[in-house]
Amino acid sequence: MNNKEYDKLVKSVIGKESTFKNVMIAFVSGGFAGIIAEVMSEFYFKIFDISLNDASFYTFSTFIFIGSLLTGIGVFDKILSVVKCGLIVPATGFANTMTSSAMDAKCEGFIKGIGASIFKLTGSIILYGIIFGIIFGFIRSVIL
Repeated sequence: MNNKEYDKLVKSVIGKESTFKNVMIAFVSGGFAGIIAEVMSEFYFKIFDISLNDASFYTFSTFIFIGSLLTGIGVFDKILSVVKCGLIVPATGFANTMTSSAMDAKCEGFIKGIGASIFKLTGSIILYGIIFGIIFGFIRSVIL
């Protein structure tokens, strides 16, 4: 079977998805995640009587925990198949990537497996986040 035959077989099995529909689903699900995050942040702010910065940190940490937990029990990918990329962009996507990398390498042990592979997919996110943070920090310090 050559590449053209394989592509034809894949297209016949999978079918074509509507880009507009996927964008709208991602928009709504991402917005819903934002609403949940805002409610959670207000909850932390009012119930624990902490600053908004601390409440935002707790909200971010909660989303990371939930994303990792759902990935660990095998539910996150099923949720993503429904909500498309609405949950990939926030912290849950970062947590999913780290957790899945760690789970893939757990049979190799803590050091050579999990420790060496946990940042395999997220390393580039961290690297470019730091680089662009430095660049934009420098630009901001020059302008202001």
